[in-house]
Amino acid sequence: MERFRTAVIAIVVLILIAVFSARASAQTKKIRMGISALSAGYTVAYIAKDTGLFAKNGLDVELILIDSGPTVHALIAEDLSVAGVGASRIVASGLQGSGLRILAATNNRQPYKLIVPATIKRAEQLKGKKVGVGAFGGLDDTSMRFGLSQLGLDPNKDVTIVVAGGKATRFSALTSGAVSAIVIDPPYTLDAKKLGLNFLFDFIKSGPKTVYGTISAKDSYTKQNPQVIRGLLKAMIAATQFYKINKAESIKIMAKYMRIDLPAKAEEMEETYDAFVKTASCKPYVDPEGVTGLLEQIAVKNPKAAKADPRSFLDMSFIKELDESGYIDATCKHSST
Repeated sequence: MERFRTAVIAIVVLILIAVFSARASAQTKKIRMGISALSAGYTVAYIAKDTGLFAKNGLDVELILIDSGPTVHALIAEDLSVAGVGASRIVASGLQGSGLRILAATNNRQPYKLIVPATIKRAEQLKGKKVGVGAFGGLDDTSMRFGLSQLGLDPNKDVTIVVAGGKATRFSALTSGAVSAIVIDPPYTLDAKKLGLNFLFDFIKSGPKTVYGTISAKDSYTKQNPQVIRGLLKAMIAATQFYKINKAESIKIMAKYMRIDLPAKAEEMEETYDAFVKTASCKPYVDPEGVTGLLEQIAVKNPKAAKADPRSFLDMSFIKELDESGYIDATCKHSST
């Protein structure tokens, strides 16, 4: 009799476990989020995943590493639910009627620096030289063009812009003399200092309000899955607050997802953290002024951009809702931004 009772209890327990597991699974939504590089620019997403903030908001988020160009196509096809991809690509695709919208930007400045060899002291010394970018139309391309313009150069006439590959490849191209300027972010800026390279333009200090660390999705997806978008943005806002007040743990998470060895690269990761956290914003609104700047750059090759309304590429409704509900202020009560 006792064995029978024990067996019955065991069966009931297993049934309850199965029921609760099924409920939990039903309440958790699996989504695919594209990221275009193993970059510190995605630290907020790394933190949201690693600390369980996505899960807390009912999401099982798979981070997919995919190049910027294919990311846009995957968003359009809804093979990706959301993505962190350069705003310039979202805006360019929007001009073609893609239906992609920028939902938030976790950073309000670009943590870039325009770096040149030690032999170049003044911007005019770049005239007639090659400068390297990752891809035409990408964020570093538009940033390079902006930086050169701010230095008094015409990026379309005074220099030759060439595709020089990813960050490591671009940095090598600069140090080998294959190109004479790049825009790049930490930790490469620390390497640049150690090598005695010169910084001609600092985007954190002198750059405009811009669109960086964006989260984008197709408008049809956001309309069909509003709860997913709310949960995603709530998690990322909470992750931004974590980022700002937990330096040591944030650096560990950054290094883990960027596949950087600690403590061997501790100095580089601290430099990276210090630069990126300055630009992180707990209220991730996108200023239309930043989109206007992108449109001006795109208009050089696509005249349609000159007449476009910058607001048409944005959907701030979810951030506005979270802000007006008091969620952001309650979550980021110790942050000034």
